[in-house]
Amino acid sequence: MREYVILGCGPAGRAAAREARLQDPAGRVTLVTNEMSPFYLRPALPDLVSGALERSSLVQRDEALQGDAGVDVRAGRRVYRVFPHESRVLLSDGTSLYFDRLLLATGASPRLGDYAVRLRNKVYTLSTLADAVRLSRLGLGPGTWVAVSGEGHTGLEAVRAFAARGCRVAYLTSHTRFWSPRSSVARSDVLQRLLSAKVEVLFDETVLDILDANGDGYRVITSTRRTLDVAAVCEARRLVPHLDYLGGSGVLVDEGVVVDRELRTNFDNIFAAGDAARVYDPDANELRANFGWESAGEQGAVAGHNLVHGGGRFVEAGAFRRLHGPGVLERWRG
Repeated sequence: MREYVILGCGPAGRAAAREARLQDPAGRVTLVTNEMSPFYLRPALPDLVSGALERSSLVQRDEALQGDAGVDVRAGRRVYRVFPHESRVLLSDGTSLYFDRLLLATGASPRLGDYAVRLRNKVYTLSTLADAVRLSRLGLGPGTWVAVSGEGHTGLEAVRAFAARGCRVAYLTSHTRFWSPRSSVARSDVLQRLLSAKVEVLFDETVLDILDANGDGYRVITSTRRTLDVAAVCEARRLVPHLDYLGGSGVLVDEGVVVDRELRTNFDNIFAAGDAARVYDPDANELRANFGWESAGEQGAVAGHNLVHGGGRFVEAGAFRRLHGPGVLERWRG
């Protein structure tokens, strides 16, 4: 019986687990995730914060995996190290998992700025279900000020979550990275949407310091010495992969796990998919990162097949940026 270990329980990991079970019903799949409740729809997290959706709408049982005796879901476990030459994964609780084939699908989260690392207890993120639950419980009401620091789709979705709740938002963002000029959505349309929602856009201002206002919110001091009195501060910069556990492993990393079009790393029995991977695109002759729930799932299905067969399926040219649900501006009210 072949042992497949999949690190990560997002769209890539789950799709890979389903495909591996389909291709090798006799094999055993172990899914590892550091989240306590991993089966939820991550793109809908802003709607939990805004109040548009209930938690029960996001968290759903995956019968194809949770009801399968050949699938072992290890929730609430953090990956500590990977030892390719031993075909072993070490978890932070001291448990070792031995594999025949391994998939790295640990996803990505916003890169925290220096101030956010230093003042972590005063800064929220919106990357996991736990993040969204904490923010939804703050009781942020209409007219309450919130500061968001970030850029691109990640920053815009965080801003939308608070604006939809009726909050006033101060959005600190980079003028150059605010919205990619290569996007099919025009920068002017994005900015117009923000202004129509009465978001105060502060270009090229960053958070310099955060002071606790005696338990009644926070005072943010920006790089221009502007002061903002807010109920919450949210960090929503661009996403970066979770790869600390690969230190010393020998797995090739370049802003993500480097893989070929079959999603194979420099080790024949180790693959990577989704936001954790950097896939070689021969048409552009470059490594490309994934961004999007649907495209991560597509890559996961390719990885699941190749885990079983060692290869044979390739990532399609378009499987890098497919988001879930409506377009980015269609998600906004009005």
